[in-house]
Amino acid sequence: MSKPKNNVNDLLAAIKRQPTAPEPASEKAEQISPSVNKPVREERVKRDAGKKQFTENKPKNPVGKPVQFWMHDDDRRLVRELSAWLAGQGIRPTDSMVIRAVLRLAKTGNGLLEAYWQAAKLDGRIKRD
Repeated sequence: MSKPKNNVNDLLAAIKRQPTAPEPASEKAEQISPSVNKPVREERVKRDAGKKQFTENKPKNPVGKPVQFWMHDDDRRLVRELSAWLAGQGIRPTDSMVIRAVLRLAKTGNGLLEAYWQAAKLDGRIKRD
């Protein structure tokens, strides 16, 4: 059997932490300027001065950004159908996850071009002559 350990003392000994007494601040605050009879105050040190300044380029956040786009009833029906299929597989996805999965599955080619032209016919923003 191992003997009980005093973790606090072991940790303090490991980091060699010793209590330090604060320096007397009264001497600094009571310095008097020779030309003016007012006390001279030293500039306060910012609390953030000890924090590390990040100068390295951080990798971009992989979370993403919210976007909004319009979907027709047929498109929403397709998303619901795909969600129902995934639910049958034991997954409960959001509409956003279904759309992201379909985008990752999509490949360039004639099928994508045909689907684009079908969607473009329904788009009300495009002016037709």
